[in-house]
This record gives sequence, C-alpha cells and structure tokens, in this order.
Amino acid sequence: MTRMRLLSGTVLVAVALSVAGCTTSGPERQNSSVSEVRIGVLAPESGSSRAAGSEALRGAELAAALVNGDEGTVQLAGVGTAGLAGLGGAKLSIIQGDTKSTSEDGATEAARLVAEQKVAGLVGAYDPLVTDVASQRTERLGVPFVNGDSSADYLTERGKDWFFRTGPTDRMYAESFFSALRDTAGASASKVAILYADDQPSSVVAQLTRELADEGGFDRVAEVKVDPAAAGRAAAAVAQIRDQPEKPDAVFVIASTPDDATALVKGFGQARYSPPGILAFGAGFSAPTVLGAGPDGEDLLTSTSWSRDIAGRSAIAKRVMELYEERYNQPMTDTAAGTFTAVLVLAQATDNAGSIDPQRLRAALLNLDIPARETIMPWSGVRFDPASRQNVAANGVIEQRVKQAFQVVFPGELQQAEPTWPRPSAGA
Repeated sequence: MTRMRLLSGTVLVAVALSVAGCTTSGPERQNSSVSEVRIGVLAPESGSSRAAGSEALRGAELAAALVNGDEGTVQLAGVGTAGLAGLGGAKLSIIQGDTKSTSEDGATEAARLVAEQKVAGLVGAYDPLVTDVASQRTERLGVPFVNGDSSADYLTERGKDWFFRTGPTDRMYAESFFSALRDTAGASASKVAILYADDQPSSVVAQLTRELADEGGFDRVAEVKVDPAAAGRAAAAVAQIRDQPEKPDAVFVIASTPDDATALVKGFGQARYSPPGILAFGAGFSAPTVLGAGPDGEDLLTSTSWSRDIAGRSAIAKRVMELYEERYNQPMTDTAAGTFTAVLVLAQATDNAGSIDPQRLRAALLNLDIPARETIMPWSGVRFDPASRQNVAANGVIEQRVKQAFQVVFPGELQQAEPTWPRPSAGA
C-alpha cells in the first residue's frame, strides 16, 4: 500500500531571512534596499533524522535558486525571474543551522540565526520537539517562524503569534486515513488495532487515532505500546495483536523515527502475521523507510502531504521535481517538498511586504492567499487561519506501496489506481 507519511515528522527547517552585513544586534526593523535575503535552514546533520535534514536543505536550496532565476522561470508563488522584486531584486541565500536532532541545539541555532545572522524570519522544521522549543525561542525574539514539515497538532494550538505552519496536521492526516479506510474497505473494516512506539510523539498520534476511531464508530480491539529498538520486542508486540480473540481488519502502525518504523513493519514478517490492512502513520514512515522494510512493507497504506505521482500530473510541479532530481541525483521527497514550499511561502510574504521588518512580514503571512496552481503540493492553496496560523488549505493524500513504488489511492479525484484490499497475503 502506499507510502504513508503522516505526522510529525519531517525535517525541522528554520529559514532565516536577513540582510547581509547588518551590524545591529537584532533583526532589521527599518525598510531598506537590500541585495541579499539570507535563508537559514535548521536541519539535523546527525542523529536518526539526518537523512531528512539533507532532503530539507536540498529543497531549500532549489527554492532559492528558482527565486534568484538560476533555474529558469517557474510559475510558483514566491518565484520571480531575478530575485525579490518587492525588495529591489534581492537574492535569496541559504544558511544552514544544525539542530543535531536535539531541542537544545535547535533553540541555540535559532537564536544564533537571529542574533548573528540578523534574520528577519525563520522556517522550520521536521522534528516536532525541536520545532516546539526552537519556535518558543523565536516567539520571544519576535521573529516569524514558518514550519514546513512537522505535523504535530499542538504546535498550532499553543496560541503563538509568530509561528505558522504550511503543511497538514496529524488530525488532517488521520482523517484522511479513516476516510480512505471507509472508502476502501467499506463495511468489511470495522475493527482496528493500534501498535505504536514508546515515545512522546508516537503516543500523541496514538491518542489521536483512538479518538477518531471512536468518533468514526470503529471498534478498537487491541492496542500495544512497544520499544521497537529492543531485540525481539517488535515481533512480540505484533504477536500480541495477532493472538487477540477479535482479529482487527486494519492495524495502525505508529512511529516517529525511521529506525522504529522499519523495526515495527518488519515485526509483522517476524511474527508471521498479515492483517487485511496495515496503515503506516507517523513521521518515521518516509518512502525510503517503507521501501527499506522489504517485502513486509508491501501494500502498506501511508499518508503524505506531497506525492511524486500527483506532481507528475502538473507541468509546473513536474518541472520542479525534475530540477530537483537533476541537481541532486535523488528522488524528491515529502520532506524536500515541504521545505521547498515553506521557503517559497516566506519569500512570497517578504516580497509582498516589501520589507524585512518582522511586523510587516508577519502581517503579510497572515494576508497570504496562494492558489493551488502556484504550489507543487496537492492542496487547495495556502491560507493561514488568523488564530492558529495553520494553513487551512493543506491536506493529506493516501498512497499504497505496490511493487517497490507508491501510487495514490485516496482521495478519488487524485486516485492513480484502485487500492488493493485486503492485502494479498492477508490471513497469513
């Protein structure tokens, strides 16, 4: 089934806009003619999220190249032909800040970008806990922070004035899952089980899954929390679900890290258990992770905010995807696309504001109304809720992994193929 990229996930990217050479101790507060707008990317270069960090940096670099006119003209929000017209043709430059996958380093780097790089804004940034702490620091500093790839609901429920999120929330992803489950299996899928990693992000997603299962009238027949890193624990946890008197029609597998996601998926093969449906939920389930799980990952359903399949149907999104893959000799991923989009949203707001003044930039973000045709994402556009600063036009799609590839199976208007249900090996 398709690749599922739901929640939290992703690479915390802090994009910092600044005027090169500014000598004051804080962000520039006055309008000025500038030649460079510097974008700092907070991304992990080490730890379990390091691969996502590399993807985020590539997405940010490509966005800057398009804004600067280095890769030709593409009709996307924030993209001009030679820099930001609203600031006299100022160029974007990417500056990296390494979070090292820790909250402390993320907050330190965010503060450094403000104090030393004189940033006007930040975008970020993958790990939900790092995003949380880093954005609290920038909130105190009065600097806009645009999050491109962390879906934890609470991030936009904290009442922050300077924090914005472009991508879907975990609730949006979960709603897509249950809608797809109802559409795909209909009356044949009424019982669900929940298998999740023993960490805070996974526990939060598990609680959300419980709530939506109950709201949707599904029976929860089993729930198991496990430390997948411990030898044999993943297979034992899967066996607990397998041996329940009531057999689930679908199992939600929730993990926030790639290592945990891979261990949990492989646990099904080790326990010799194949339920009718497996729904991979959480930041740990990037496409490479699911593919790395081998045959145990076949026919998984997964949620994502970006799809190569959908991108290939749009001339503009397809061109961006091709440029990315020509530059880096790597497939464009959900994380890369999320960071790419966050950078362009901040660039568009800066251009509209005609200023790097934080107050004007925040107002411009709140006033954005970017249509779907000007993004590469399968959304209806970008429009921030004035209270939560959440993009209300974002949504997730459901993919299924089939023969080492992913295809969109939900929603119907974007569907590439009918989903396979039940899984061919179900009942094993």
